[in-house]
Amino acid sequence: MQVGWSRSLGPEAAPVAYSIADTCIGCGACEFACRRGAISQTEEFPVVFVVDPLSCDDCADCVAVCPVDAMAPDPAWAVCYGHGCPLSSSRYAGWECSTGDPRCNECGSMLWLAPQDEWTCSRCRLGESGKGASCPKIRRAELTVHRVLATPET
Repeated sequence: MQVGWSRSLGPEAAPVAYSIADTCIGCGACEFACRRGAISQTEEFPVVFVVDPLSCDDCADCVAVCPVDAMAPDPAWAVCYGHGCPLSSSRYAGWECSTGDPRCNECGSMLWLAPQDEWTCSRCRLGESGKGASCPKIRRAELTVHRVLATPET
């Protein structure tokens, strides 16, 4: 299975919210259907596509157009406004998320918009305490990178 990755974190940062199975025929329908630009073609041959987890908003448009059903969700990842996302809670009713575009210039996290407020970083607003809700996709991507960096090369 070809798993996706974030261009900013490198290919070691897999798995992601959606992965692309080896059954992919490289037609590019998923890339064309992705309105967020979260799916891109690598320079590998044969053609391989990858999903950027921090740009993907879990719309599943790619799943609907894949002629060989190669797109598969990873249930361990949070789903934007769904399972695992703090904004799916009634506590955050009416809040919005940038879902990856744009992200915070300081820390790279998602921006959130509270009702009748301004866009603010979901992480920086917490300050040094770090207590409160922030984007679980950002946390997972960082943990994955930390694990890769801590693994000695063979």
